[in-house]
Amino acid sequence: MVKIKWAKQEIEDVYSIREYYLPLSPKFADKLIDQIFSKETLISTFPESGRIVPELGNKSIREVLFKQFRIIYLIVDLSNICIITVHISSKPLTNISIFE
Repeated sequence: MVKIKWAKQEIEDVYSIREYYLPLSPKFADKLIDQIFSKETLISTFPESGRIVPELGNKSIREVLFKQFRIIYLIVDLSNICIITVHISSKPLTNISIFE
């Protein structure tokens, strides 16, 4: 089985997304976060199903698109994947936004 590792900062970033939507709709905010975290199942089951991040061109760094977010991850090996960032797709992707 593939192990997914979320960096502490990335978990905090996802919950920041929740905090942003919470005043607008608590139900939507909670559902959105659940849906983002549920992408972990897709990634762990089919690690290469995500597209290669166009800006990087590295076949080990892939992304799953969900709503306005890019869930970017690194395939370390056949049993380990690291979520690198959950990035808002309207913002440019830079090395700083990926590896901060």
